[in-house]
Amino acid sequence: MEIEEKIRILKSLDTKGLIQKLHQYETELEKAMIDEAKFKSQNHDYLGSGDCQAVKKILAELAVQAPETKKDGKKTTVADREAWLAKQRTESKELSAAIAKQQQVAFLVDDHEIKVEMARRRLTSATVVLALKTQQLAFLASW
Repeated sequence: MEIEEKIRILKSLDTKGLIQKLHQYETELEKAMIDEAKFKSQNHDYLGSGDCQAVKKILAELAVQAPETKKDGKKTTVADREAWLAKQRTESKELSAAIAKQQQVAFLVDDHEIKVEMARRRLTSATVVLALKTQQLAFLASW
């Protein structure tokens, strides 16, 4: 293989462009991870499986306000209080807003996780391509 042909092949590999993309993907991954961490930090009261801290706090406040007696004058049972609290999930504007916010936060956390994963995959792909080009360079250098 002639030296001119090797030079033409080396230039066509565009390793500089790939290295620039690699740095870009590293930056994008870092930004996505920082954004995810900030979002989780800002919305930590609405994270978690089941009821989040904010919902639990409102439920605790409402539990204190639960009626002590039924309409017929009898004392309420634990099941009656639980039923009353379940009903408050739709009737209490504050509680329903907190539940809606929790659902929204869960959706956005998933969105952030997807962005991080996509950035990680782009970076991994670019790293694999760079490794391939490195092997191609080694092969050309051995001739």
